[in-house]
Amino acid sequence: MLEARGRMLLTVALGLVGAGLLLAVPGAVLAGVLLLVLMLLEVLRIRRALAPMQAPCGVMATLAVDREQDDGEIQRGVTHRVDALIRLRLQLHVPAEFDGLRIDLQKWWTSAGLELSDDSRRSLYLRHSGTRVALVVLPKLAAVHRILGVQARLTDAMGLLSADIFLPCPCELAVLPRSLPLDLRRLAETRRMSPRPTGSEKPDRVPGVGDDLRELREHVPGDPFKHIAWKASAARGRLMSRSFERERTRALYAVLDAGATMRDGRPGHGALDQAMDLVHSLAEACARSHDPFGMALVDGRVVDRRPVLEGLAALRDADRALLDLRRTVAEDLTPMLDDELVATVADYLTAVERLALPALDGTPEAVLRRRQRVVMAAMARLPERERSPLLRGPEPATRQDIAILRRYCRAMELALPYRPRLSAQERVAGLVDGLRAAATARKGPFAIVLISDFRALSHACEPLWKACAAVRVQGHRVLAVTLRESDDRAVLDGLTDPEDIDAARGLLRSDAAARQQALDELADGFRNAGATFLADPDPQTLVTLWRHA
Repeated sequence: MLEARGRMLLTVALGLVGAGLLLAVPGAVLAGVLLLVLMLLEVLRIRRALAPMQAPCGVMATLAVDREQDDGEIQRGVTHRVDALIRLRLQLHVPAEFDGLRIDLQKWWTSAGLELSDDSRRSLYLRHSGTRVALVVLPKLAAVHRILGVQARLTDAMGLLSADIFLPCPCELAVLPRSLPLDLRRLAETRRMSPRPTGSEKPDRVPGVGDDLRELREHVPGDPFKHIAWKASAARGRLMSRSFERERTRALYAVLDAGATMRDGRPGHGALDQAMDLVHSLAEACARSHDPFGMALVDGRVVDRRPVLEGLAALRDADRALLDLRRTVAEDLTPMLDDELVATVADYLTAVERLALPALDGTPEAVLRRRQRVVMAAMARLPERERSPLLRGPEPATRQDIAILRRYCRAMELALPYRPRLSAQERVAGLVDGLRAAATARKGPFAIVLISDFRALSHACEPLWKACAAVRVQGHRVLAVTLRESDDRAVLDGLTDPEDIDAARGLLRSDAAARQQALDELADGFRNAGATFLADPDPQTLVTLWRHA
């Protein structure tokens, strides 16, 4: 369909031809015919460029992180963080038929929690030599964000035709949580004579100054003179020194509640976001000091259990577990009917991938054909990390076809509805399982950090307190951390009526009083079990609580 400018040119051309024929003016007829020929050629050019066989419409787009600094140097190893701007570069590869056309970038399709700058909507002219567009995004959530593509509108130079197109330019951005200023060197050490686990649950031992002999080895310059083994040196004919070992004293194990109540709140400011910042900071501090770190994610059960590692391996493993929290697709955590799951994936394949699926005519055969086509298309588009059993982890469903669809949803950031909140008894049972996972880890004893919002759990925490007392006897230390459930300022900022503001303040005061009473009950229970309880932690006081625990 012709645009307004095209209709005006067509009217002028036909007017010139008609007036020239009527008044017998060859020049006017020739000008009108030339204008009509130019319009016809332009229409044929853009129609040829928009041929259906050239998906998507002949224009290819690639989006990548722009690591080029202002001085022309290339940045390497830049880590993306929450609330830190990320510079991207959009490269448009344009065929010759599109040279000179105007493209209007209208809407970007991104995952939740990713904000684009105001200049993301712009107009530019396509060039066959290449077109680059700078883009700035601001992540508000710690997750693996995905930019699918951009909705655009093409218009030719003469304004004759226009077409709405979708340019897929998939780009993944792994955004890590915030880093809190934690210093584990101030963490109190576990007493040496405290009870230890038995059997395979042995404490980790490393070289250092201690009382236990590790080995006899040749003396090297710098060894203390008092460590020389004179009898062994005389027997072997060369100078030998004694090497000692000590027990690890700052090993950390985080038990994080990842249930439905933790996922409430504003994006980027909820309890789960604060918990991810805390766990990431603990793992980062352990990596700097080369202390062991392990973690377990619980929600009625142990959802994910990460082994105890050291250094950067522990940090990478913990970050991967935290980022996967946003992409939960397990069948028991995101219950969904099979037909609804197939419809969700089919809508994505149709809208984004432009895949032609068989139509539904109401017969069971058509439904089966469509489902098979959706499963095959999803399996063909799975990225490499979802194809390797070592990288993708456990299967999210028992049936193979449903597992493929759920893994496709995880890869393409298709959010599935998380299950409703569990009862207090089920949530407490999951926290108890997390404590047991920490107690049975290979390296210990641990300073166990139990993180949850403890919402409506004060009356059902008796099994949890017994578990804390049990792991305390084994030599572990337990710190229970509860996080703020909501931001009072966010509630009041959305109100304008003075009466509504006064009513909201009254409700907030009553909620704060009820919450404080529940926190006092939790603090008494954990104190009686030999654990420490902390509400709304300050990063500076977090690690000092173990000093007098």
